[in-house]
Amino acid sequence: MPERMSDHWWWLPGMRPGRRMLLWHILPDGQPEVFDLVRRYQEKLAGVDGLDLVPAEWLHMTTQIVGFEDEISGEQVEALTAGVAGRLAALEPIEVEVGRLWVHSEGVALGVRPGRGLDPVRQAMRQAAAETVGVHPLDGEPGWTPHISVAYSNADGPAAPVIDALDLRPEPVPLRVTAAYLVAQVGDGHLYRWERLAEVASGG
Repeated sequence: MPERMSDHWWWLPGMRPGRRMLLWHILPDGQPEVFDLVRRYQEKLAGVDGLDLVPAEWLHMTTQIVGFEDEISGEQVEALTAGVAGRLAALEPIEVEVGRLWVHSEGVALGVRPGRGLDPVRQAMRQAAAETVGVHPLDGEPGWTPHISVAYSNADGPAAPVIDALDLRPEPVPLRVTAAYLVAQVGDGHLYRWERLAEVASGG
């Protein structure tokens, strides 16, 4: 657990207001247990200053950064999507457990168990990206901590109020991953919004 929180809302290199980034997300669509778990954590955090709670419609698990939309052609997007589709078709749906609390300096998130359970999905995306658009500098490391963010920190300050609010923790719930989504995402104030560009299903 961190001793202090810091402001999450800073611009990564190349990012600016209105500039869209292409990413692959895993989304908890059709899994009300996940939304309920997030809601229960957010109810505990509602009175804590310095946090932006993630609205239910924008809950997500960022899985692979692709790059900035204005630097990627339509043909590359098609090739990328086809590459991911072909690889995910060879994978059976994966079920993990979501709810492992992770308080980090820029927010509160729920991790998964087993921690490497979703690596095959991530590897499919990275391989397809490397073959079609290249691995973007913002995502140059293969390491990945899969998580669904519950809240982002918007200020610098002590972490104790956040940690104290989470003294009682709900039990984790299953998350069944049957698809991945290519999105065009933009930062909008203290919020991430996106347009869904493609849905790619796993096999089975």
